Amino acid sequence: MTSLRRALWALAGAGVLLGLADLALILNSDLVDTPGAWAAGALVAGWGFIGVGLYAWGRRPDNRVGMLMAATGFAWLIAAAGFSDLPVVFTFGQLFGAFFFAVVMHMLLAFPSGRLQSLAERRLVAGAYLLTTAGVLPLWLFADPAQLDCADCPENVILVDANESLVSTLATILNTVGALLIGAVLVVLVQRWRRASPAQRRFLVPVYSAGVAVLLLLIVLVALQVGGLNPKALDVIWVISMVPFALVPYLFLATLVRARMIQSGAVGELMARLGETPQRGELRDALAHALSDPSLELVYWLPQDERFVDAKGHVVTLPGQGSGRAVTRVERDGGCVAAIVHDALVHDQQGGDVDAIGAAASLALENERLEAELRSKVEELRASRQRMLSIGLEERRRLERDLHDGAQQRLVSMALNMRLARGRLRDDPAAAEAMLDGAGDELESALEELRELARGIHPAVLTDRGLDTALETLARRAPVPVELGRVPSERLPEAVELAAYFVVAEALTNVAKYASASHAKVDVQRVNGRFVVQVADDGVGGADPAAGTGLRGLADRLAVIEGRLEIDSQPGNGTTITAKIPCE
Repeated sequence: MTSLRRALWALAGAGVLLGLADLALILNSDLVDTPGAWAAGALVAGWGFIGVGLYAWGRRPDNRVGMLMAATGFAWLIAAAGFSDLPVVFTFGQLFGAFFFAVVMHMLLAFPSGRLQSLAERRLVAGAYLLTTAGVLPLWLFADPAQLDCADCPENVILVDANESLVSTLATILNTVGALLIGAVLVVLVQRWRRASPAQRRFLVPVYSAGVAVLLLLIVLVALQVGGLNPKALDVIWVISMVPFALVPYLFLATLVRARMIQSGAVGELMARLGETPQRGELRDALAHALSDPSLELVYWLPQDERFVDAKGHVVTLPGQGSGRAVTRVERDGGCVAAIVHDALVHDQQGGDVDAIGAAASLALENERLEAELRSKVEELRASRQRMLSIGLEERRRLERDLHDGAQQRLVSMALNMRLARGRLRDDPAAAEAMLDGAGDELESALEELRELARGIHPAVLTDRGLDTALETLARRAPVPVELGRVPSERLPEAVELAAYFVVAEALTNVAKYASASHAKVDVQRVNGRFVVQVADDGVGGADPAAGTGLRGLADRLAVIEGRLEIDSQPGNGTTITAKIPCE
């Protein structure tokens, strides 16, 4: 038996003993006209809250609703001790008689997740606890039951000085503040109901309807107390308000049992459908039916890309906290295969069942994951081809622009100088010679620019002298100091060398433009049949491949030869670009 289960059994025993003590106190009390009815009401409500609360607590230890229900039952039984003829017990029961109101409000605001969802809700609950403890204490320091139309009541053992007018004023203040708190709680519950989905409302309606009825009757009761209604009439309204209060745990239990029965049938149907080969979309529909959540979505984990995709292969971002959606990951053989995105209420109501259903469907989800992975690769290939076409078109435009603005202009200038020189050759040979010299300079500049353009298309040094020399040239021309680590001297397939060269070239260009680095290092080596190229810098980090076309173009270029680009660029920790190129 676990420690939690032992604690729950101990609390159950304490609840039984407290209820029996209340039964003995009320049956022997002269404060009520029908002690049997009052005792039965106290036990039906108190034991109901404790029993259902402990059951829910044991079923879902991470959800505080069960704990709050049990606390409500204990607080109610403590309040029932206020019917005792014993002065000490009577005083204790009266002093903490209103505490269960605060626990009830806490439970309703925390239902069904067990958590308060906003700062305003936390303030309301804190105010309720403060009002029913520290707020009530001053009242009973000056309250003499004999002066409060209760001649049969025992004496108040903590009475300091009887002051009827002060007690009346304090009671009015406490009742007014209490009514305002209850009203605020009602507003929160109504707003939550309006935001709830149809599936959520089906689960909320039993508890909310009874809880709201209790709160409304309490407001009426407080208003009549402030108005000075006859105590007998107040007792009648009090009894009426306790009927929906006592129903709350039983309605909650009925909701759990109903959901369990519906789910059991749905799970059986799910297992039967999993015995066949589900068509596309059928698995999602079966899981949605099993969990009674038509909004359920399935997303699939791609371990190589470390991301989730939908059934069409599109990248999916999981919902965050506070979105009203929950994510249950499904694992198979120790690895994540998929995730079930569902209404957060489903997790609050039956979190463990979601895990069990996901585990039962893990094989089918693994099959769908493989299909989604294939669709993702196809989608990625399509997008990559589109980007490659766009990049190719942009490169052609750049070459055209560079040729027009650079070498072409120099060649035009050279042709003009040669025509002018020919015209002056007889009359002014010296001037003609100077013009020819200028034309020669223009020709050399044009050739250098053409070589620079050709280097961007296909570096001649790479073809002629190999990757090691080509990388030394890149390192020497880089505007930041570059350390060359291991670089194989043997020749590799042309596609591999070209891909490695452009990885280093683009990485060093980014270092110079964006990294604000003082040093970079290039390392190239063979690892398990792959050619691994790594460029690291000590710059500012924070590189985003999606922000520009350079790194994304590199990734597309590598994808053509089944290579892979990895980027590690935490802000403030520099950037490391790693390319893994197949090289068998």
